[in-house]
Amino acid sequence: MNDFLSLSFPRKKDYIPVARLTTSYLASLKNLDLDTIEDLRMIVTEACNLSYFLQEDQGDISLKISLGKEEITFAISCPYPEKIKEDDGSLMSESIIRSLADDLDYRDSTMLIFKSIYTDQ
Repeated sequence: MNDFLSLSFPRKKDYIPVARLTTSYLASLKNLDLDTIEDLRMIVTEACNLSYFLQEDQGDISLKISLGKEEITFAISCPYPEKIKEDDGSLMSESIIRSLADDLDYRDSTMLIFKSIYTDQ
């Protein structure tokens, strides 16, 4: 059975650490190793940075996390993924996510990120 968590926070850089800390806490509940936790934190940080950049002034950043026994999924608001190609910083953020995650896809103004995890629970 998966645990689901949904966060919505103002589109301000000051709130991105909230998503990062939440991810760390959820990962610690699954007794993941420190390297995996750091990978997940980096994934969320870069995804939030992309969302921040791409949303411009379109409201809050929305993050949904599904934590299962063998996979964690992040769904984060991302209204204009085509803009990623226009900015070197955005391309770098996307490259970091792709290097750490198992899959990254864009659907219906949402960035979907999948990462396999292995736990003893």
